[in-house]
Amino acid sequence: QPPTPERPGKSILELRMPAAYRPSAPKATTDDYRCFLLDPKASGDMSVTSARIEPGARKVVHHVILFRVARSQVGEAKRLDAGARGQGWSCFGGTGLSLGASGDTIQDSLDDANWVAAWAPGWGGNRLPDGTGVPLPAGSQIVMQVHYNLLNGRTPDRSRAVLTVAPASAELEPLRTMLLPSPVELACTRGERGRLCSRTEALFELSRKYGPEAGFAPAGLLLLCRGNASTPQASAVSTCDRRIARPTTIHVAAGHMHLLGASIRLELNPGTSRSRILLDIPRWDFHWQNAYQLARPVEAKAGDVVRVTCRHDVHKRMHGEHGSPQAPRYVLWGEGTTDEMCLGILQVTRG
Repeated sequence: QPPTPERPGKSILELRMPAAYRPSAPKATTDDYRCFLLDPKASGDMSVTSARIEPGARKVVHHVILFRVARSQVGEAKRLDAGARGQGWSCFGGTGLSLGASGDTIQDSLDDANWVAAWAPGWGGNRLPDGTGVPLPAGSQIVMQVHYNLLNGRTPDRSRAVLTVAPASAELEPLRTMLLPSPVELACTRGERGRLCSRTEALFELSRKYGPEAGFAPAGLLLLCRGNASTPQASAVSTCDRRIARPTTIHVAAGHMHLLGASIRLELNPGTSRSRILLDIPRWDFHWQNAYQLARPVEAKAGDVVRVTCRHDVHKRMHGEHGSPQAPRYVLWGEGTTDEMCLGILQVTRG
């Protein structure tokens, strides 16, 4: 619905799925990623200054991400919506839309992920740092991506988001979301046997479940973080360094892993006298995935390095923790709840 007044200079914008959606997934899969196109009906440029996302069926909702869709991409989004059966469209790994402006690269899409807000267990609403806002230009729309975990059933869901928005006259500094992924390579433990203990078979399984692009993601992350995808090495610990391209102020830090996550850490300029810990969660809990505003913003210079480090514990699978299946398998980066991720998330402003 259109923005309604909140207080002078700000308004409340409520976005809700048009109708309840019952999750479904292809045979032998347990995850449904569904995208819904939502129109904020904004007549002018706005900035989002706070967000509260309310999943309609918390038992089955793994996460919700709101993506900004540029005016130039709205037509593509409408075609995807119209071409899919039922409400919304399937969208593993993102919105399913092209990268955006001509010349954009994967690196560009990671440095500015076009996130407006997100929800995961333990994290669902926050007010952005004073003086900042996520840009929402006139004519743009929002894709609400919902990841449903069918291990917990197929309860109908009608999630919604409540956003506080400010007009362009507020002259807020644009806040961007920077994603810091790292490869995940977890082999079967000694003594475990099974077809999916083969990395090659596990890659084929990813492609079968989520499409060809899912099968390429592990190699892409190895190239991004290691510079070589031909010699993957299984390890419970994964790291990836990202070099800052331009002066950046870091305001918010968060991390994301799945059921086998044990710890996650984000560090600026590791191993130097200018090292700063941005986020350190030594005991990861899948059911508590908060985003943390730094007590004081941290300034990063061009050339500085941000490192994400994740530790996973395959014994959590063997013990069936959080309902994870116990079948032996080589675990890779993947979209499913029973696949894994190592993802650092920063909200930043840039000079």
